[in-house]
Amino acid sequence: MDLYQIDDEGRLFMSADLRDWSHVQPHGIDVVIDVDGGLDTCIPTISNHCLYVYFPFDDDDQQLPSPTKLRAIAQMGASLIEDGHRVLAHCGMGYNRSGLIAGMILKALGVPGVTAVARIRDRRPGALFNDRFADYLINEVGRTGEAGRAGAAGQAG
Repeated sequence: MDLYQIDDEGRLFMSADLRDWSHVQPHGIDVVIDVDGGLDTCIPTISNHCLYVYFPFDDDDQQLPSPTKLRAIAQMGASLIEDGHRVLAHCGMGYNRSGLIAGMILKALGVPGVTAVARIRDRRPGALFNDRFADYLINEVGRTGEAGRAGAAGQAG
């Protein structure tokens, strides 16, 4: 299983299905956002160790998942990254759904949508080939505006 580091600081990652924690552990990841069907059985169950968020949705080029839930997950991911945590977004193949989540997190950190899409496609070749997801990242403004969190744009530099 390959992990793809999205930001320069090693705080945001993408991957395909997560089947073995030993691939994740060396990166210090302690937050997993799972948007694929089926709960991950390899997540550590040690108290206060790993935050696991499960929000399955389809890789559908006709319908987006709930924008309210996407923004909430993105804000949470950005807040955790700002506090020094390492976040992994994963889906079945590690291209579109995880790319949408990673892009939303980058936007919440202050990265413009077009830059977030370019960064994800550069770091994870083949990612965001679902044009609806990519267009959403580029054009969605949300409640906080395109700038997201002021001053955090350097996080994904």
